[in-house]
Amino acid sequence: MSSRRFLTGLFVILSIATFALGLINVMKLRLQADDVGGRIVRIERSIRDSQKELDALKRQRDLSQDTLQLIQRVGEDLKPPAPEQVTWLRLAPGLTAAVPRKNTLSPRMTALDIAFRPLAEQEGSRTR
Repeated sequence: MSSRRFLTGLFVILSIATFALGLINVMKLRLQADDVGGRIVRIERSIRDSQKELDALKRQRDLSQDTLQLIQRVGEDLKPPAPEQVTWLRLAPGLTAAVPRKNTLSPRMTALDIAFRPLAEQEGSRTR
């Protein structure tokens, strides 16, 4: 009986020790993850600050090189012309008027209306 108690006690102690070691390792991993997360936040913040500085330097460079005025001048060239600069073409009335065809059907005409029109107005020849 004593060997059975000894083995049971040994397994209980080993289980508690394994649980404690696992808990300690998990805590270490969480601390390392917090450190890594803090570093990531600091790096992102420094990137944002560097980006702001870069944008400010680009603006200063553009102002010193007068690039902004060049962009505005190019933008003015791309605007549509004034109405006074446009030549308007007027077509003769005979060229624009279309000759209406008698056989042209209205899209709103129903099949019943087409069927009961006189034979002369219907398109094509009817042979039965």
